[in-house]
Amino acid sequence: MRITIENLQLRYGDVTAVHDLDLEIGDGESVALLGRSGCGKTSTMRCIAGLEEPTAGRITIGDTVVFDAEAGINVPPNKRNVGMVFQSYAVWPHMTVFDNVAYSLKLQKVPKAEIRQRVLRTLELVGLESLANRGASLLSGGQMQRVALARSLVMRPSVLLLDEPLSNLDARLRDRLRVELREIQLRLGLTAVYVTHDQLEAFSLADRIALMQDGRIVQMDRPDAMYHSPVSASVAHFLGVANVFDVVGTEAGRWNITGTDLAIASTSEPGLGEGGLKACVRSEDVQLSAERPSGPNAYPATVLVSGFQGTSTRYTVSIAGTLELDVVTSARSGTRFANGERVWVSIAPDAVRVLPEKAVSPAVSGDTAIRERVAS
Repeated sequence: MRITIENLQLRYGDVTAVHDLDLEIGDGESVALLGRSGCGKTSTMRCIAGLEEPTAGRITIGDTVVFDAEAGINVPPNKRNVGMVFQSYAVWPHMTVFDNVAYSLKLQKVPKAEIRQRVLRTLELVGLESLANRGASLLSGGQMQRVALARSLVMRPSVLLLDEPLSNLDARLRDRLRVELREIQLRLGLTAVYVTHDQLEAFSLADRIALMQDGRIVQMDRPDAMYHSPVSASVAHFLGVANVFDVVGTEAGRWNITGTDLAIASTSEPGLGEGGLKACVRSEDVQLSAERPSGPNAYPATVLVSGFQGTSTRYTVSIAGTLELDVVTSARSGTRFANGERVWVSIAPDAVRVLPEKAVSPAVSGDTAIRERVAS
C-alpha cells in the first residue's frame, strides 16, 4: 500500500523531533529512513504506526487517512494494518515458536485450523518450519529475530515497519538476514519502511533512501545515486567518506586546502548549501605508488599506519605533515607499504567532490521510476 506523509511535525515541549516532513512511498516499495541517533527517523516510523501522535500533518495509508491533525483523525495502531519488527525481539521465552507467532491470531479469535495453516506457512517463509515446537528460550539471536518477523507477517499487514531489527546480531548473521529480509519483502510485494543508522543495511534493503538530519529529510534517492552523488559534505561523511577537508576556491577547478600549502583539482561544481565548502574524497579513490605518477593531485607522503584487512589494506598517510588521508587499497594489488615508508599519493580530479557543509533543502530524485516499477 502507498504511504503519503504531508507536513508531518512532532514536538515534545520545546523540542521538535520531526520538522514539516513530506514523504511518499509507493505500493510495494522499500524505503529506508537513514541517519544518526536523534535525527527523527524512529519518531517518523512511530507516527506511521500510530505509536506517536504527531503535532501536525497528515498520514495516509492506501486510501485511508490514518492521521489528520486539522480534521481530528487519529486511527489507533491496531486499526492501521501495520506490522512492526523492533530492535528488541520481544519473544515470549515460555512459549514455543508456534505459540509466539500464533498469539495475535488467537487474540483475534481466528479459527484454530486457519491459525495453524497461517502460522506454519509463515514459519516456512522465514525458514523456521522445523522449529515450530521448540521453546523460544532455546533459540539463537537470529532465530528469535525470525520469530519476531513471522509474528508480524502472520497478521498479513499491508505495511511492514522495521526499527533496526538486525542491530543486536553479529556481523555475519546481519549480512545473511539482510538478504533474507529483502527476498521476503520482494516476494510478498510488501510496502516496507526500514529504520537504520547503518548505511550498508539501507543500501541492501531499500529501493530509495531518505537520509535524515535534525528531523528533516536532507536527501532522498536511490542507494547507488546517493552513494555517488551526496548533496553535502555532512551527507558524504555519514555515508563513509573519510577524507573531508575545508577548501577555498582560487580559480576554476582548483582549490586551496585550508590550513596547508596544498591545492587540489576537481571537476565537480559545488551545489547550493550552508556553511563553508569542503573537498570530499573516498578512501578507495586515493591511489598509492612508489614512483611519482603523472597528472594533477600528486603529492609525496609518508605512511603513518598500515593495517591489513583481508580483502583490503587500510593506510593513514601524511602529506607534508599538514594533511592526513585515509586510504584503502585492494589486497590483490600485491603492493604493500610499511609504516614510515615514503610513497606518492594521487587522486583523480573527478574523484574529488566539492560540496557545501550542509544542504539548503531536501534533494529528492529517482522516485518516479521506482514508483512505476513497484506499481507494475
